[in-house]
Amino acid sequence: EEGVAFVAAQQFSLYQLDGQNRPVGIETDVALGPGETFQIFGLNDQWVEDAFAGRLTAEQLAVLKAGEACVVRNPLPITVEGATYGTTHVEEGSVITVAGKELPVLLSLSGYDGYFSVGNSGFVNGVQVLASDRIYPQLTGTDAYAELRPALDADADREDFDAALERFCQRVPGTSTVSYEQTDRQLAESAAQINMLAWGLILFIGLIGVLNIINTVYTNIHTRIAEIGTQRAVGMSARSLYRTFLWEGAYYGMIAAVIGCVAGYGCAILVEAAATDELSLVFPPLIPMAEAVLLSLAACLLATAVPLRKIAKLSIVDSIEAVE
Repeated sequence: EEGVAFVAAQQFSLYQLDGQNRPVGIETDVALGPGETFQIFGLNDQWVEDAFAGRLTAEQLAVLKAGEACVVRNPLPITVEGATYGTTHVEEGSVITVAGKELPVLLSLSGYDGYFSVGNSGFVNGVQVLASDRIYPQLTGTDAYAELRPALDADADREDFDAALERFCQRVPGTSTVSYEQTDRQLAESAAQINMLAWGLILFIGLIGVLNIINTVYTNIHTRIAEIGTQRAVGMSARSLYRTFLWEGAYYGMIAAVIGCVAGYGCAILVEAAATDELSLVFPPLIPMAEAVLLSLAACLLATAVPLRKIAKLSIVDSIEAVE
């Protein structure tokens, strides 16, 4: 198809085990365990490059593409009611036999070190033999491809390609398509919406906090009218009174900053634990903490300064005569 730079393609066959833990429909000398499956993937040269270019040497890649070797991904160990399944382990450097063909194992993957699946069908636990599509028909007796990943040129006509892709899918019943470009765009839009929602929540909570500080200062001024009038009568300037209340605002800001930094650091630990599945102390985010402290102080001082205009309008005589 014009505009297609290359296509990464893979074939796939899944074999369940019989009562003796042997794959049904194919012969192999790999000793499989209960609850596992045996899987064979046929990868074209482009898929091999995408998957293993950084993990195999040029000579090993050439051997893998030629169909003279394979890569094995071992199953994940799963424990159910005290019994562990998925314990088969094929060592790197060993030789396995599949459908009568001996294949040296160039690379052995274990644990969560990547896995292979078809489309969005999900990962099926078992021993995965990853070989070239050149020998896949010899191993499995079929040459059907399970997944194609076309990559377009930069100047490709996307509408023409989408139309061609739709016609192709109609020719092959059951074929479905997924656009990684569209998926990335949807993820970016979702991230932007979450970011906007988070900032909206932060601003809403911050506005409530600022209004509470303004209300607190207004109440403080109202309950101290007589005291303020007396201090003004004995010669205290309005600037000195402003300074007193601004220090109270700074006091509010410092308390809020300490509480916020402690709570934020706790949240950082929990987020890191959720990402790594391990609870441990992380390095404190000093720059965000410093920004939060400055923002907290600025917000509290601003919220304190708003009610101070009332002090300038107060009459000294009326303030002294006011009944508390």
